[in-house]
Amino acid sequence: MKLDNLNLFVKTLQSGSVTQAAKDLKMAKSSLSRHLSDLEKEFNIRLLDRRPRNLAATEAGQLLFDQVAPLMEGLDEVSNFMEHWREQPRGALTMLLPMEFFNEDMGQLAIEFMEKYKDIHLTINHYSGQFPEGHQPCDLSFVVHDRPLPPSDMIARSLMSLPQDIYVNPRCAINMSIQDLHQLSEQKAIVQSGERDWHFRGQEGVISVPISSRFTMNSEQMRIVGAVRGMGMIKLPRYVAEHQVRIGALQKLPIPWPLEALTVSVMYPGRVMPRKSRALLEFIQDNIGRLRSQI
Repeated sequence: MKLDNLNLFVKTLQSGSVTQAAKDLKMAKSSLSRHLSDLEKEFNIRLLDRRPRNLAATEAGQLLFDQVAPLMEGLDEVSNFMEHWREQPRGALTMLLPMEFFNEDMGQLAIEFMEKYKDIHLTINHYSGQFPEGHQPCDLSFVVHDRPLPPSDMIARSLMSLPQDIYVNPRCAINMSIQDLHQLSEQKAIVQSGERDWHFRGQEGVISVPISSRFTMNSEQMRIVGAVRGMGMIKLPRYVAEHQVRIGALQKLPIPWPLEALTVSVMYPGRVMPRKSRALLEFIQDNIGRLRSQI
């Protein structure tokens, strides 16, 4: 017994005519009639009374309809449920973020994402330094960088830019006059792990300037404390430095060429992104304006 033929039989009687049923089912009338005839041959009994103006079930057809229609409705419900289950993102997700990267706002976004997708289990980890190290299994990794990303098997996509500047304690700024970028190499800086030079936008391309430092800290907030205490100059995104500048704790250092802006990129394994990862990335992209509003 073919379930498709039974389903077409039920749909035809519910539509009231073969013509209307064929339209509703988006199939040729001749094809539908053939399936109905096949069903009658299978049972070796006439099921439909094809009248000129309408369609009616024979006694046997009505008995079959009464038995089969609830079953077909149940199968439709099962099909709809499975389709919804297949389409709905679910499973475990791991996201890797730089230390102190819009933590409050990213936390709010993560909570809202979890409220929307009830079948997701999300883990968020942080890394220190400029780039993630090692081979941590992760669905989405966010990197903030002002130089090309290191070689990797991961796929990278740029999300937004963050302008940045050099800041110092106002008392230190009095004795610092930078007429040439390479004079920055003579000044003490506070850096994070792996940060050996700073990159500027010159007329003919990127200018890399080596930086001297005896103070390395991966925490952005700790570097700010060091700069406020006069331990050296610091490179910061403008949105991070804004508060310290406003209260007079830090001052932007005038320089002849601007720093390269930071790029926020997301990295993920493989060119085909799983549905759950795509749902999280699309959610962040749809709400990234909330991060931009701080810049």
